[in-house]
Amino acid sequence: MGNFSVNHYARFTPVPGGVRIRYVLDLAEIPTFELMQDWGAGADPQRKAREQAREWASKLAVMISGRAVAVRVEKAEITIADGAGNMPVARIAADLKIEGAGKLRYEDRNYEGRAGWKEVVLPGGEDRSRELTAYPQDPMIAPPQDLRAEYVVRAEAPVSSVAPRVDDIKRSFAPLAPQTAPQGTVVRGDYLSRLLHRDEIGWGLTLIGMAVAFGLGAIHALSPGHGKTIVAAYLVGSRGTLRHAAFLGAMVTFTHTISVFFLGFVTLFLSKYVLPERLFPVLGAISGLSIVWVGATLFFRRLSGHGHHHHHGPGGHSHVPEGEITMGSLIALGASGGLVPCPSALVLILSSISLGRVGLGLILLVGFSAGLATVLIGIGAAVLFAAHLLPASQKVTGSRTFRLLPVVSAAMITCVGLVMTCVALGIIRPLGIG
Repeated sequence: MGNFSVNHYARFTPVPGGVRIRYVLDLAEIPTFELMQDWGAGADPQRKAREQAREWASKLAVMISGRAVAVRVEKAEITIADGAGNMPVARIAADLKIEGAGKLRYEDRNYEGRAGWKEVVLPGGEDRSRELTAYPQDPMIAPPQDLRAEYVVRAEAPVSSVAPRVDDIKRSFAPLAPQTAPQGTVVRGDYLSRLLHRDEIGWGLTLIGMAVAFGLGAIHALSPGHGKTIVAAYLVGSRGTLRHAAFLGAMVTFTHTISVFFLGFVTLFLSKYVLPERLFPVLGAISGLSIVWVGATLFFRRLSGHGHHHHHGPGGHSHVPEGEITMGSLIALGASGGLVPCPSALVLILSSISLGRVGLGLILLVGFSAGLATVLIGIGAAVLFAAHLLPASQKVTGSRTFRLLPVVSAAMITCVGLVMTCVALGIIRPLGIG
């Protein structure tokens, strides 16, 4: 969810008469896109940054000795850099001032529910991100989630402890992420980002772009998710064919493309009412529940006896136990694999829209989705090929273990669907389901 993240930073420094807060928000591509839309075309970024800082300051709940106090914006400025897909990312830094002494309670209520790095630095504490300019790159380090703090403000403070103002700090700003971007994602300065910003794009470059997008989609499909385990279990347990595997891949492509369009529409026109990233858990839960429905239906049908008897075809014993393929289950499984859109695909389409190159964005999106689907088809084909290599002797095919394989595969589909639903709803942490 890195393209949706908003990173928070607040550092408290005692000053005569109160406390100064160095307050920084680092916005990823999607929230920056939404912010610029809200500001309107032709707006002065620095003037808007000061206005935005005042709005954000009003949403900081600060109390001293049980009394609400005002947060005054002394100065603010914005830095804009290129992010993934060469979409802009914004970092707004402000110096805020609070007057008074006593027990201070602080709570940041800006961008509630957004993922991101959330850091509060009290006097004497460690500045882990250097004001959101240098995040730790160790993927094992969990981003802090601190949006509240308590601190005792003394009545007097030495003048030497005054925090530096915005213009006293000259640090380079790059849209870094708390963790290294996974393979198969669109990142800052990659080929597709540069391609979208070229002045002239002929058919040759378009075809190369499609090939690159196809490769990214294929790599992305190998990352956790996208129903690889489910496709394998379903095809083996239901005596699927290559045609069924191809249909599943085509459904993934279609659903993935439509879901990206839908999320792009929400981002462009409905982000004031619905946060786009809030839709990811909903779509994930729908995907997981649909898989649970398919798996549970197959499980009880097969457990009751249907599909337990071994298939005798014209050629004798089949290499795999008999199950059942239904159009409804194929559609449900294929849709579940592409229902949750990839943030990188959304960045591609939004970047192309902002640059007036919607057609090219659509072509790249289809290429990305096709790469995703091709990997799923390949996995299905490999599983079917491996299944047909199983020995077809009566001793093997007549065994109880072999005849129970459809039931086991249905149970596996159901369990994976339950885990996916729990992950989407935040009940359990992601486990890298394939």
